[in-house]
Formats: sequence, structure tokens, C-alpha cells
Amino acid sequence: MLNIKIIKEFYNHSSDKIYHLYVPPEQVIYFGYILESLEGWTFYTTIDNKNSIMHVEVIKDYINDFLLLFEKLNSNK
Repeated sequence: MLNIKIIKEFYNHSSDKIYHLYVPPEQVIYFGYILESLEGWTFYTTIDNKNSIMHVEVIKDYINDFLLLFEKLNSNK
């Protein structure tokens, strides 16, 4: 289970969804691996190393799939 929190979310001009996520420092690398495996779904970068904030852009066609994955990664089950 990961402990990722959505800090901010909004849409860009292409209707892709942008998330600013708090990712605990010890989980950044693992979450990055997961995002990289979703080839074509997302683009991401770390925007604040001190506070462990990631900027994740989810392509509009994959927003619902990303949210489902996000819920599963954060669930306690």
C-alpha cells in the first residue's frame, strides 16, 4: 500500500488532468516505476523535492483508469 495524497487537481487546455500529489519520500521511486509502466497514460515529474510533491499529468482518455489504480494503490485491503 502506498500513502499518496492529492494536494491539488485541475485540467489543462487539452482536457488532461493534472494532479499535484504528496508522495512520501521513501515511496517516490516505487510510484515513479508504476507511472512509467503506464506507458502513454501519464507524464510526471517531481516539482518539490523538499516536500515530496509530484506533478502528474494524466491523458484525458485514461483519467478514470488512473483514478481506479490510484484508489487501489492507496487502499488498506
